Amino acid sequence: MVGLDLTGAVVSMRSLQGSEAIVAHSGSAIRAVAELEFGLGEGPTRDSWDTGRPQFVADLTSARSTWVAFAPAAIEAGIRAAYAVPLHVGAARFGAFTMYCAAPRQLAREEAGQALVLAELATEMLLDSSAQSPDGAIDPHLESALDVRSEIYQAQGMLMVSLRVGLTEALARMRAHAFATDRNLLDVAGDIIEGRLDLADDSDDDHSTR
Repeated sequence: MVGLDLTGAVVSMRSLQGSEAIVAHSGSAIRAVAELEFGLGEGPTRDSWDTGRPQFVADLTSARSTWVAFAPAAIEAGIRAAYAVPLHVGAARFGAFTMYCAAPRQLAREEAGQALVLAELATEMLLDSSAQSPDGAIDPHLESALDVRSEIYQAQGMLMVSLRVGLTEALARMRAHAFATDRNLLDVAGDIIEGRLDLADDSDDDHSTR
């Protein structure tokens, strides 16, 4: 990244209904790292959303106990540091600006300030007239990006019914299966919707090994 000498960055959004999407990225490899956070359910972007505070991690090896799945996966993908800043208007948070570095690195005070400025610019770009329809709604292209996640929530609901578990556990089981089989969570969701995957079988296997 120009000015900060980082590997890349992504801009992510979260709707009021909880849908999440990457709406801008600096390259497919960086996007893949960001997708790990949603698939695994943890990471700097998610923590910045939830806490409303920047998450600057100079070395992901030190975050293995915090992000037990994401940290090693990101390191394996060639990322050693991450810096996430929440995007917000007042108290309303709607996304995050996350930067990644291929080597361990502590941001200097001036660089941290620049990261905050870049997050403000990302906020303005998402909310200015070019990113909104005439009635003030989010641009349809951004909405369609969020809608991609609808498949995951549909599969989550189907799994909740078939396994008689809560929504949180249903999503946890999907993530566990995706992680165990080294697959994308969206692909797992598609298989559940199309009937090609029945996680009840995984549940039976779990019980049989106890």
